[in-house]
Amino acid sequence: MSNGSPAPINKWKLAIDIIEDIRGSIAMYMFIIEEAVQTAGMAAYLYNKAEQKQKAKETAQWILDNLIYPAQDFTETYGYLAYPLNMAYDAFFKAAEQTMRMYLEL
Repeated sequence: MSNGSPAPINKWKLAIDIIEDIRGSIAMYMFIIEEAVQTAGMAAYLYNKAEQKQKAKETAQWILDNLIYPAQDFTETYGYLAYPLNMAYDAFFKAAEQTMRMYLEL
């Protein structure tokens, strides 16, 4: 029987939808940054391969300062909301950091 009122909102479904949206947004953000690290990392690799060591170092430092360190901070602060993906991204960002540090030692 409808009395013209809107159907009641299922509060539990709404809460689950909001949680899923938050998890999805956090996971997508970490994914996009991971892709940016890979793309920019390829530039450092190509500079190194072309014997342009200084450019490789500058690119590696830029990646650390603008992508990896902020991503690590984000993952430590908000990543748990996308568990267990946060563990994979944490491992990736740590490995990428080590790779960029290697370029800085060229």
